[in-house]
Amino acid sequence: MHGLGLIKSLAERERELAAKLEEARQMAEAKLRQAEEEARQMIEAAEAEAARLLEEGRAEIEKRVRDIEAEAEARAEAEAKKVREIAEARLEDAVRRVLEEVVP
Repeated sequence: MHGLGLIKSLAERERELAAKLEEARQMAEAKLRQAEEEARQMIEAAEAEAARLLEEGRAEIEKRVRDIEAEAEARAEAEAKKVREIAEARLEDAVRRVLEEVVP
């Protein structure tokens, strides 16, 4: 009879361990699902941040290009004005010389 009690005790212990094992498995699965969800959220946040930074970079590049273009245009206009002024002065001088020769 003592052996039967031992077998029942071992069987009860086996059921308890099986129940604990099942509980641990379910807990591990729940933690895995939670970790997967957190990882998904982190990936989404990282992708959103990357897209934001990319757009910010594009906007900065576009601004710099506009600034460079405006500066180049201003330089070109200033240079054209200087060339025009020099040309006008030379033309006036040439006209004056021609007139001096033609009309004494």
